[in-house]
Amino acid sequence: MEWLNPPKPGRCHLLDLPAELRDLIYEYAVTSDKTTVTFRLDRYQRDSYDQAVQPSLTRVNRQVRAESLPVYYACNTFVLHTEAAKALDARSWLMCNEGHLLKLRRLSLWIRYVPLTNHRTTSQGALSITMLRNVADGCWKVDDGWDWITVVRRPGMLEDDANFLIGKFRSLLVNQSTSHLSAEEFADLLVQLRSEYVKEKMGR
Repeated sequence: MEWLNPPKPGRCHLLDLPAELRDLIYEYAVTSDKTTVTFRLDRYQRDSYDQAVQPSLTRVNRQVRAESLPVYYACNTFVLHTEAAKALDARSWLMCNEGHLLKLRRLSLWIRYVPLTNHRTTSQGALSITMLRNVADGCWKVDDGWDWITVVRRPGMLEDDANFLIGKFRSLLVNQSTSHLSAEEFADLLVQLRSEYVKEKMGR
């Protein structure tokens, strides 16, 4: 009977599996199907976004943590916002996760759209550009693609803004050792990118 051989307390059967199978389980368990953001969420946003908080699986025990944390950081796309309080949240997240930055593979930068006609107008939309880490050399590059991430109707000439942001961010990265960006360097790049974008729009 089963009760004659009860399981040993504290036994983790997950760790009896081959490492390759554990990695697949970790990937399934820690990869979010929502956008993972580094800023604090309002209640109404929680159905659409996930907060970038280490999942509970990573706190099971030391071995599971050591094996699952790299998967968590490598398999998710983390959003860094460049605007106001959300930019401060992004900076705080980078600082708190500095020991894990080398595990990151994909970052999405959200830059609030700056209207051309009236720079005092509050925009309800934002552009997203993506950073990808080359697994071979560890260096970051800026992807060619971009997105308009809100449901608000896209403004005209938006592609010009996106192309400027992509080109400017690439030029900012040239002066960095992009395989080992520190949390402070990441955060400063976000500030510079936002500042250059605003200056560009005000100068048109």
